[in-house]
Amino acid sequence: AGVSSQTSGSLSSLGFLYLGVSYGLVNSDQGYYVFIGLILSAIGDVMLLSLQPLHFQIGAFFFLLAHVMYCGAFITAGISIKWVLMSVVVVGPAAIIVYKYVLPYTSGLMRKLVITYSIAISWMMAFASGSYGYSGKAWLLAAAFLFYVSDLFVARQQFIKRCFLNSLCGLTLYYIAQLMFAMSPAIDF
Repeated sequence: AGVSSQTSGSLSSLGFLYLGVSYGLVNSDQGYYVFIGLILSAIGDVMLLSLQPLHFQIGAFFFLLAHVMYCGAFITAGISIKWVLMSVVVVGPAAIIVYKYVLPYTSGLMRKLVITYSIAISWMMAFASGSYGYSGKAWLLAAAFLFYVSDLFVARQQFIKRCFLNSLCGLTLYYIAQLMFAMSPAIDF
């Protein structure tokens, strides 16, 4: 079961890249950032196939870079500073709660990575909200939110408690989010 699930996960990541090209992601500045985010996420997916802590750290770093690319996509499309600031009021306290919940299970480099990653994904949510406030289009805000929540399940799985529910929810939300990012040029809401 491990090899087939690993293969299907890798093929899914490649599928998102194919969809992105098919839907024209590479034909706009915003799409370019999203496409690079999908590539970085695919590399992260491959790294997370291993249960080795170093591979998890490398994979998390690639996902962190993907979130930075998604931030670039939102900024490039235009953002409402008002919406960014309103989002920070919500996302900031949520990040602090996650810190308090996850950080006791981390140390050293992993602790620094968790803090940096949490900041990056929180800014991704803030900029996604800002993009929504600017354009009124909810599709990418929804994708960013699903990615954010999927990462909460990943953190719980990696640091708190390993269980099937974490994997099921985390992977399902993550794959839906990536699909939404890949299809974003074709969706106008």
